[in-house]
Amino acid sequence: MEGDNLMALIFNLLLLFPCASFARNLSQECWEDVTEFLSDLTAANPKAYAVRMYDSVGKLGSNILSGNTDRLGCYSECVSTEAPSGRFRGQYCKLQVQQDSMDYYCGICVPSSCSDEDVTELAILDVFKFKTVSFLLPVPTPFAVNSTLSYESTARCAKDLFPLDAFVAVCLFVSVSFLVLPIAGTVSEVWRKAKRDPSALSSANYGSTASSEQDEGTVDWVLKCFSLQKNFPAVWRTKPPREVSSALNGIRALSLLWIISGHTSQMTAWQNLDNVLEWEEKVLKNPIYIYSQGGPFYLGVDTFFLISGLLSSRSLLNTLRRSETEITFCVTLQYLCNRLFRLQPLHMYSVCLLAGLYSVIPWGALWEPSKLQVDNCRSVWWANLLLINNLIPGTESCNGWTWYLANDFQFYLTTPLLVFFHTRSKRLLMASGTFLFLATFTITALLSSFYRLPIANPRDLRKMSTVMYFAEYYSKPYCRYGPFLVGILLGLFTYQQQKPILRTKAQASLGWLCAMLSMLMVVALAYTLEGPLDSYSPSIAIYQAVHRTIWAAAVGWIIFACEEGFGGFIAWLLSWDIWAVVAKVSYACYLVHPMLILMYNGFQETLIHYSDINMFYLFLGHCLMTFVIGLALTVMVEMPLQGLKQSRAHRQAVPL
Repeated sequence: MEGDNLMALIFNLLLLFPCASFARNLSQECWEDVTEFLSDLTAANPKAYAVRMYDSVGKLGSNILSGNTDRLGCYSECVSTEAPSGRFRGQYCKLQVQQDSMDYYCGICVPSSCSDEDVTELAILDVFKFKTVSFLLPVPTPFAVNSTLSYESTARCAKDLFPLDAFVAVCLFVSVSFLVLPIAGTVSEVWRKAKRDPSALSSANYGSTASSEQDEGTVDWVLKCFSLQKNFPAVWRTKPPREVSSALNGIRALSLLWIISGHTSQMTAWQNLDNVLEWEEKVLKNPIYIYSQGGPFYLGVDTFFLISGLLSSRSLLNTLRRSETEITFCVTLQYLCNRLFRLQPLHMYSVCLLAGLYSVIPWGALWEPSKLQVDNCRSVWWANLLLINNLIPGTESCNGWTWYLANDFQFYLTTPLLVFFHTRSKRLLMASGTFLFLATFTITALLSSFYRLPIANPRDLRKMSTVMYFAEYYSKPYCRYGPFLVGILLGLFTYQQQKPILRTKAQASLGWLCAMLSMLMVVALAYTLEGPLDSYSPSIAIYQAVHRTIWAAAVGWIIFACEEGFGGFIAWLLSWDIWAVVAKVSYACYLVHPMLILMYNGFQETLIHYSDINMFYLFLGHCLMTFVIGLALTVMVEMPLQGLKQSRAHRQAVPL
């Protein structure tokens, strides 16, 4: 009792000397509220709010040897408290603590009047104590050398994290508009059908004749394009175009699932695991986990580049055949504009959706990645609009995963040139293709050797080699062009083949053997070549330069063999109708799935414990939510805007 009164007396005496050295950098209001909180906590009968604030502070847990060093505490318990005096509420803050080689976070609950700088200063002065026990205990000696703690220059507090400025307001307006328009279009279509007489309803040409489209007003025409009656059934039509192999749908869908699996593992492991060292030991060093970020990094993206290159060359050739013309500037410009209109509406909507949604939803103790995304979008959204966001450093980019779209469009710029060479001279095409392959291989090998880039599992962002991996290699078009070029050449080679190229099962068997061995080699070498970066060998640089292109060539063989009728069981598997549905929503799913993963991780109050079954269930949950949201974005944003473009062209083509 006397000890408690003595502590309260000490606090009151300190309050009388605001010019003391320890208080020079503290705000008066923060110091008074901290004094009240600690006095109420250490009183003979502690007040309930103070106990709750103390209870929400992060405490040291078990399983430290597996990486459970972060102490998040309880975010919701902290922010739900309020002092009886009404002077302050609980505010959740995180301090980054450095103890020898260990680097971890500690959650702490402080009065809402304290700024980030105040909290850092108070932590340095070791003010936060219950009785004589500090809130910020170091890791015990058996796990780390007993040394003094150091804190990063500024704590991070969860207050005013996502300001609602003009940028966010515009994003919210755009996001909500594409929810209202489909509803209005659906209701309008129902109303129009109800007004029609029975003979009009039974007409086989209802809603399809040119005259009826011309009679529609502009508003009715727009609303019809947004109606769910028009767009939703189109998603479930599984018959592919004649010129496109049905196996492409399966490859696209499985590649998407592979990418979702990798992002589920990656984004969770980077911040949300309480046994990250166990995860590293099990996942990153075992080839069995190639589907979950192990081995070569995201080969599914290179499969997408291959498919995109294949379809780009075939699409341009089809355009030239239908128009019975050669490649001209106008044809090339129209081709590129069509690609832009295919990519950008949903891409920019996803930017607005992220900035608007993330700014209004409540976050938990792991809000930092989400805040970084919103801040980056506020600063560099224009790079996404111009499709040059792959040239922005990854830590500063908006919707960082959309680097793929920028690369894809930049690669599309080369398709007209290669198709032009194809129509003029096969030798010129092969010479230019060989030059481009050698150029991308050489640049990648030189960068890999200069920066000593890892070839597998780049995840430790504190290492300069990992920073350079993402900044100088992973998102750069000159390093990722190989798979797209394979796709272009495959499309040119197989376009309008009148006779089968594969004539015997022996030829097909040899091709399948080479493709499977190539895939196996790409995976196996990532584990056998990986070693200490101080002994970087030329073989590692060569592998880094060519392994993605080799993978794309092997997948290209699968597509080719299926089209030639030598796919067997794999062709049957890849041609399932369900893959066609997934493929139609794959673009929206790719854009939205990292947003959902970040949002789920940011909602967590505690860290997630890695186990195979936990990660599998997370993967299934993310896949389900991704498909549902991707389906919604496809029928409410992507298809209506594409329908507006096609309907406008049709209305202009029909004479009045």
